[in-house]
Amino acid sequence: MAKDNSSQKKKKNIQLPDEIVMLELLLRDGLQHASKTVPTEAKVWYADQLVRAGYKYIEVTNFGHPKLLAQSVDAEEVLERVCKLKIIQEEKPHLKCYGMTVKAFERAANMAQKGYATNSVAFTISAEDLHGRRNSGRTRKEYLQEIPEMIKVAEANGFEIDMAIACTYGSPIAGPVPIENTFELMDWGLDHGIRNFTPCDTTGESNPRRSFEYMSALVDRYGKYDDQIKYRISHFHECRGQSLANTFAAIMAGAQIIETSLGMGGGQPAFMVDGVPGKGSGPMYTNSYEVGNCPTEDALVMIDEMGIETGIDIDLVLSLGRVFEWTMEKSLPVWTTKAGRPIKYPVEWCIAPNNLEHIPPYGPPQMFWASPEKYSPASADFIRREFEGRTYKWGKCEDEEDGYCRIEMFEEE
Repeated sequence: MAKDNSSQKKKKNIQLPDEIVMLELLLRDGLQHASKTVPTEAKVWYADQLVRAGYKYIEVTNFGHPKLLAQSVDAEEVLERVCKLKIIQEEKPHLKCYGMTVKAFERAANMAQKGYATNSVAFTISAEDLHGRRNSGRTRKEYLQEIPEMIKVAEANGFEIDMAIACTYGSPIAGPVPIENTFELMDWGLDHGIRNFTPCDTTGESNPRRSFEYMSALVDRYGKYDDQIKYRISHFHECRGQSLANTFAAIMAGAQIIETSLGMGGGQPAFMVDGVPGKGSGPMYTNSYEVGNCPTEDALVMIDEMGIETGIDIDLVLSLGRVFEWTMEKSLPVWTTKAGRPIKYPVEWCIAPNNLEHIPPYGPPQMFWASPEKYSPASADFIRREFEGRTYKWGKCEDEEDGYCRIEMFEEE
């Protein structure tokens, strides 16, 4: 008798986008929380490498006051040298800078007049006033009075303006923030000619459900403007182990641009740099010093494993993540720079060799424990030796230059 499959549950497919745009925050947000000075030369080097890895959008620097942002004291030099890079001139990625005041926008304008133009300058306004007072010294109402002058500077000098909305998903001072607060700010921005918006989970207050619901609400309200504005942006900080889950939830809800930082860098400006106290906020309004951005390395691997195209050389980025640990002189809280990417075919190193060579060194995660060279495909001789009496069928897919087909393994008759 034939089986009746009518009662069987149908397989549910997750609706995911075919591709995602990645924006790297390292050189601005990713460094501003660092307690040691990162040399200008290093910043320029990372900009070069990130574009070589396939990035089309990168943050470059912050034109805020050096007393508040010690890591951006070299803002003009960094932007000039990045603009002069051959790879930048060839690939023409979108260069994004930050500035919280008219004076900061004028500094960006001055660089544009010298021939070193950024593509956009963003400012941050909080969706919640208690945080706004602590972060920028202004409420929303007070800040909105200043922004029209910033808009004029941007328009006169040919760069876009971006409204980054802090505490969209919650405030470390006031708790959950209604999505209506973000609506009000975006509506004001649209009325004043702003076309770029970045809703931010500034200090890791969100959770996957809220991230999905808020992004869905933004898409429902502003989807009719999709061909005119940018707002489907995922920007989550890591404070409670939820930044990757929040990023995934935002993608499910319609996020199209994912902002992350190499090494989980970022957060409020450091209040202590090279042992010198400054005026940065540090942990002044959070209950955790670890408030970095969603880690680029882990986000890229997660997105790639779900079959979403990023156009990024992920192995190169994982290598950059390991190099960045040398820059910061410490191991950073990123998983995939240690564990590597999930394997897609048999590899010699992973198949139990009946000795102790797979035991890692004792102590902190080792830099090159998961280096790509360990994951070269196992040879046919090794396969036969390890799986004597069975047959493996595996090899490169005909339609993929670097991909491998699914392995078939069965007992020999």
